[in-house]
Amino acid sequence: MRLLLLLLFLPLALLAQSSGSVRPQAAKKPVVKPGIEVLLENRMDLIKGKRVGLMTNQTGVDSKRRSTLDLLAARRDLKLTALFACEHGIRGDLPAGTVVPGGRDPRTRLPVYSLYGGDDHRPKKVMLDKVDVVIYDIQDTGCRSYTYIWSLAEMIAACGQNGKPLIVLDRPDIFGGSVVDGAVREEAFKSFIGLYPVPKVYGMTCGELARFLNTEYRLKCKLTVVTMSGWRRGMSWEQTGLPWVATSPKIQTLRSSQCFAASGGIGVLGGVLNIGMPGTQPFQSVAAPWIDARRMAADLKAQKLPGVDFVATNYKSGAYMQYGVQLKVTQASRFLPARTEAAILAWVRRNYPKQPLFQDKYARIYDKANGTSSIRLRLARGDSWQTVVKSWEPGLAAFRAKRNKYMIYQ
Repeated sequence: MRLLLLLLFLPLALLAQSSGSVRPQAAKKPVVKPGIEVLLENRMDLIKGKRVGLMTNQTGVDSKRRSTLDLLAARRDLKLTALFACEHGIRGDLPAGTVVPGGRDPRTRLPVYSLYGGDDHRPKKVMLDKVDVVIYDIQDTGCRSYTYIWSLAEMIAACGQNGKPLIVLDRPDIFGGSVVDGAVREEAFKSFIGLYPVPKVYGMTCGELARFLNTEYRLKCKLTVVTMSGWRRGMSWEQTGLPWVATSPKIQTLRSSQCFAASGGIGVLGGVLNIGMPGTQPFQSVAAPWIDARRMAADLKAQKLPGVDFVATNYKSGAYMQYGVQLKVTQASRFLPARTEAAILAWVRRNYPKQPLFQDKYARIYDKANGTSSIRLRLARGDSWQTVVKSWEPGLAAFRAKRNKYMIYQ
């Protein structure tokens, strides 16, 4: 009888125990309020009663994932009159490099003005005549070779030329605002992945960078940065409590976004090295069919590069198996992506000198991504990554001194 009762009640006990173990916990309240929330709660005086132009994409959301576009379109105390689209479009669904069409946004029926439709990325006077004030709300990747910040720079210049106020709704830097790394862009390599001389990783929020560009290069814009509440330097993205939104079709995750600054330049070397594409972890791997993955991982681990670990990996890309390392960011506020890229390429060059790593037809693209030809030339002749890093340190020190004047957050 006792055994029968035990058999009858045991499943119920196990079910209760199981139910308790998977009971969902209440979501933690974000500790950071992005600029859009601060604007709507405390700074509506900036836009109340005005015609507003909005420069945004899918990353412009509040802490509840509500779109800045939707939030402003629903307001009755202002008039949203125009949208400005950067690379990947207002909804962030266009592939890299694709010309962004103008026209009308299918959801809101608002006019869309493309800032990524040709050689000229600066909004024209006729576009700005439609608005009294422009708002910018986009999450960037903290890397110079990502175009969102340069669309912002062109908007700053255009607003300065046309007497239009610009409001930047600030967002966290994905490296915690403390990582400054890589060569400062030289004038000979000016492009839309480096309009102004900043290093590959600039260690500023978009609001801080806007202040820097506006003042240092006399863009004469009436600029207001609506600062975040609760954000501090060195804070990881996870600590903010904010949702992560894919910044572009190939950068779906925070880790891909952080690794982009380390492998994006490698990806333009004509496919000699694969960076996890196609695949589920783009920008997080560096591999090739001819690499000894275990040795690569062991050697790079031994370099003790800060904030990153290397794990041997293999995966199929197209018709070939790829062997190499996966980058594991262990502490974003210490991770030095440009230094890591140099260490990876120096290792490949030293161990596989016959591989055509720096082909002439891709050299110019690689140099644009780095803002200089010095890195490629030094690596091509077999210099160590330490020597490469020393070559960019003087320019980096000068940038840091300028940058310090525009810090908003401690």
